[in-house]
Amino acid sequence: MRESTLRKYAKLIVKVGANVKKKQKVVVRADLEIADFVLLVVEEAYKAGAAQVTVDWSNQELSKLHYNYQSEESLSEFLPWEEEKLKQKVKDLPAMIHLVSQDPDGLKGIDQEKVKKVRMNMYPKTKKYVDEMDNKYQWVIAAVPGKLWAKKVFPDVNEKKAMALLWDAILDASRVKGNPIKNWKEHNERLLQKCQILNNYNFKYLKYKASNGTDLKIGL
Repeated sequence: MRESTLRKYAKLIVKVGANVKKKQKVVVRADLEIADFVLLVVEEAYKAGAAQVTVDWSNQELSKLHYNYQSEESLSEFLPWEEEKLKQKVKDLPAMIHLVSQDPDGLKGIDQEKVKKVRMNMYPKTKKYVDEMDNKYQWVIAAVPGKLWAKKVFPDVNEKKAMALLWDAILDASRVKGNPIKNWKEHNERLLQKCQILNNYNFKYLKYKASNGTDLKIGL
């Protein structure tokens, strides 16, 4: 994939997806596998005027090791530096850019009951900070191909071809062809127009009926 095309996508994520503002702090969350693309996103964030860009790296194999070898008690520990990090996020309200590239089955084989319990244990410890940030900051989730993910979507071709095909699918769905920022502006304008039309109808409910016996009424 051409770097110029990837850069257009990175710029779209920053300027339209996350809507990064001048002098704002930015946090990028991504897997180590896509480090090259992360560099483009970080650069575009700085070009958009970001004051500081931090990258939180992840790795599925590392996560599997943690869950396989650490105890539930250890995994559920809310360390002081982690709490301070959340407190700082509440203060800064950074724009959050989540780049998703992982294998959908990458954590297969770990104890899911253990994962569930750890999440339940951590929830009350982090909830107040999450609630304080809720609806107060910008965020975006964007897809970036990973090798194992690409091979699951396109199993009948080699890895290089699978990556290219997944990139094409993502870029096409993201309206990157041509002028992506203009494409999204026009798309959002169309959505607002359709929204206004539907609101003007003032529908009270939707009713769905079909020959297979479906008879569903949904209040609005």
